[in-house]
Amino acid sequence: MGLPGNGAAAPAGLDVKQACTVLYNRLPPLQAAQTQALLSPVVGSDCRVEWAASSQSDVQMVAGLTQWDDHRVVMIALRAPVREEVLARTVAVSPMPEDLRAYLLNHKAAIRLLYVGDSEDRLEQLTALYRVAGALLAQGGLGLLNERAALALPAALAFTYLAQLGSPSPPIPLWTGAVTFNMEDDAAAQPYFLRTYGMEQLALPELGIFLPDRLLADEAYHTLINIALYVVESDPTLQIAAGHRTEFKGHTYLLTDPDITGPEFASPSGLLMLVEV
Repeated sequence: MGLPGNGAAAPAGLDVKQACTVLYNRLPPLQAAQTQALLSPVVGSDCRVEWAASSQSDVQMVAGLTQWDDHRVVMIALRAPVREEVLARTVAVSPMPEDLRAYLLNHKAAIRLLYVGDSEDRLEQLTALYRVAGALLAQGGLGLLNERAALALPAALAFTYLAQLGSPSPPIPLWTGAVTFNMEDDAAAQPYFLRTYGMEQLALPELGIFLPDRLLADEAYHTLINIALYVVESDPTLQIAAGHRTEFKGHTYLLTDPDITGPEFASPSGLLMLVEV
């Protein structure tokens, strides 16, 4: 598979801090009042939504903007599917029933969301971005993509996580995915490697773990996600690094430097391995 990248190129001049994409069979009416009505109850009445052109136009791309407080989210509506390489990094590698995978792969349109607001808090940025994504998904969306997280979520699962936005524990599975790699040709004693993608959106290290059996991937995923949540909720002055220990469900894990090169271990914010001790 192609490894995650930073997503589609942003329009020139925009400082894009976070991004995600809503998939559709057909674009909804691009009516500011409708999106604003869905968004205002959760972000406040000062929310403003604008679209540059009517959804009745035959143009392939329509731009819009949502803003409130310090937050601004650019919306780029496309009457075309997203690129095949993006689908390979998201829909193709995310766990879901095959009928849902085919459903997402066969989408016909999309709205790309770009956070360009002034908040410097990365969790606030992601929360604001996904507030807008939720409002758009409620208008007939099929699912959500986050390329930096190697993640695709069908609509029903996305709504489960979207309902948790603003709660004391952020719904990090909304923007943090995981991929299992077959390492049988590697010298490692265990043939599978599972790692997160998306923690770098919060400027935090990714987490990984070796597995003796791919059947253990689901359990290992829950371990990684829960430890990732602990990392997100930790005192920001605490720099999580190799040598730290953490516990989950009676197991103690040492965070270590993988000391292995290769694209599976690459991350802009670093990667820490979990070793049970």
